[in-house]
Amino acid sequence: MKVEIRLGSVRYPFRLGTDCLGAIVEDLVDMSASRLLIVCDSNTGPLFGAELVERLSPRVPANLLVHRAGEPYKDLQAVGTLAESALRLGADRACVVVAVGGGVIGNIAGLMAALLFRGIRLVHIPTSLIAMSDSVLSLKQAVNASAGKNLIGTFYPPECVLADTAMLRSLPLRETVSGLCEVVKNSLAIRPSMVEMLRTSLRRDGNYDNETMYRIISESILAKASVTIDDMHECRAGLVLEYGHTVGHAIEYTAAGEISHGQAIGLGMLVAAEVSRRLGHLDDETVALHRELLARAGAAVTIPAHVDLDEVMHRLRFDNKRGYLSDLAESSAMVLLRGLGEPLWHDGRPLVPVPMKLIGEVVGELARPELPGFGLSVSTGAEKVPDAVGATDG
Repeated sequence: MKVEIRLGSVRYPFRLGTDCLGAIVEDLVDMSASRLLIVCDSNTGPLFGAELVERLSPRVPANLLVHRAGEPYKDLQAVGTLAESALRLGADRACVVVAVGGGVIGNIAGLMAALLFRGIRLVHIPTSLIAMSDSVLSLKQAVNASAGKNLIGTFYPPECVLADTAMLRSLPLRETVSGLCEVVKNSLAIRPSMVEMLRTSLRRDGNYDNETMYRIISESILAKASVTIDDMHECRAGLVLEYGHTVGHAIEYTAAGEISHGQAIGLGMLVAAEVSRRLGHLDDETVALHRELLARAGAAVTIPAHVDLDEVMHRLRFDNKRGYLSDLAESSAMVLLRGLGEPLWHDGRPLVPVPMKLIGEVVGELARPELPGFGLSVSTGAEKVPDAVGATDG
């Protein structure tokens, strides 16, 4: 599969295949780089980076740069350390940065490529489901600050995305579930035609054949591309991609890596859906569908007990959507739905102010599902989905 990703005036190819590492090597060689800087983390380096360098080195200078794995290490220090290493190796303007990993490495390497010599070529080789189906379909390259997630960065396009679904076979269940939560987001907020496919395809054990995974990724690509085609900076229609991210980012940051990105976004979507229901915009059935699809994907549908809810509410005040809406006072800007694929709009954006008090009530109840009034029990056919599924996130 080869599709052209269109983000406003930016165009770049996305090539998706299975067991196609040889073709990826040929594509990299054809870029005529003075040097290929293969950026990995401590997981993807041994799995994929070393083999890539071994295959490439007889034909083009290639170096492996490895950074510590994990969201807590996605910061400016990581970017600086890797950039200094690249320069010591002889990096110049004709180099290509090749990000081999999930969303964290994609962001770190993307920001490094944007800063070296004020911008050198960037290629994404996503190795996680969340990267293949979501993060590489964006120009956003950002790292975390002490105040919150993704607060330091820029917009920078890759030359191309080269994806091999075979790389997903190495993923632990936690990371597969994380990616599927973002896929569920794309279905609920953008492309409801995916719902029935997901209902029949999602598996809590994380075992997917190549054909199913290929279809899931392809549908997610089409969903995301549909809202970014005229919004390369994701500040208008593309803001719908932030569904679940306001509270989700706060949960993820507070959990300090113990909850995966996608799982946190899933919990953020449950908060957003319930908030919308209480404001009179969303019906019970659609709220229940959120819980059903996330549970089918193997995700937890309650906030783990170890998450400090006061800290979550504090982090909401540093959300990266601050400034889009004025006069928020004791409110936070959230993407809410009034139906499947139908976001609420306010002042020309799919973003509305929500009272912090209401968010706090819903967050508290999602951490204590025994309280009356939150959500609905969900039936997925012959079995009942429990309030919490998938203990992989602690």
